[in-house]
Amino acid sequence: MKVGFIGMGNMGRLLVTALVRAGALEPGEVLIWSRTAEKRKRVTEALPGVQAAFGGGDLARRADVLFLCVKPGETAAVLDEIEPYITGDHLLVIINNTLTLAMLEARTPARVAKVIPSVVQTVGRGASLLVFGERCTHRDRALLVRMMETISRPYVIPEEAVRTASDLTSCGPAFLSFVFQALADTARAKAPALSREDVAAMVRETARATCELMEQTGYTFADIIDRVSTPGGVTAAGIAAMRTRLDGLWDEVLAATAEHEAAKRRGLLL
Repeated sequence: MKVGFIGMGNMGRLLVTALVRAGALEPGEVLIWSRTAEKRKRVTEALPGVQAAFGGGDLARRADVLFLCVKPGETAAVLDEIEPYITGDHLLVIINNTLTLAMLEARTPARVAKVIPSVVQTVGRGASLLVFGERCTHRDRALLVRMMETISRPYVIPEEAVRTASDLTSCGPAFLSFVFQALADTARAKAPALSREDVAAMVRETARATCELMEQTGYTFADIIDRVSTPGGVTAAGIAAMRTRLDGLWDEVLAATAEHEAAKRRGLLL
């Protein structure tokens, strides 16, 4: 089996590197293509045995599974290039949610699936999202789940849930980091005797340990809040202040991502 990846931007390179280093794919099973020679060279030098194709069409001709790791607006041009080589024997995988499976199924005879990765797969952790089109076989499902579970905890979900789930898994690292940075910056301003490095480390260690505590004990988010936030205590006062300011915030965040994605989708022509 040959697995091809078109697009060696941040996420395409991340996926190839993580899957090969985790042993999900042997280097000799992997083909890559990018219009940028330097990006091709960077991957093949870092992962000896991975081959660079001569173009998108060459890659599609030689690969059984094909990951499209390009921006949504570039997909039509890529499909034009590979269309003469795509058949019903191909499994075509996209890694963004702007394109729908129906859009791709109308454009190509391939079996179509969607994998939404996250930057945290760089360290073999976090959640990934999988959605399968109507033509996908049980073998396709097993293959992608097996690949992704080497670098993540995969969740097979309906396509209509992907936007919200992506806010948790794919956008989530940035959203959480934004919150953590705001907390660290404010703490540093309140206590300048603390170094910037120490404050950032305290936030990271606390976040990491809180997640580990929940994993080991089965505590929920509410359990942690209850155990730390005793009535009338300092933490309770902080939670009360947060509740006032955060009321409705995440509704606005999720609405903003959904509206942005819908606008981009309306502008796509495949």
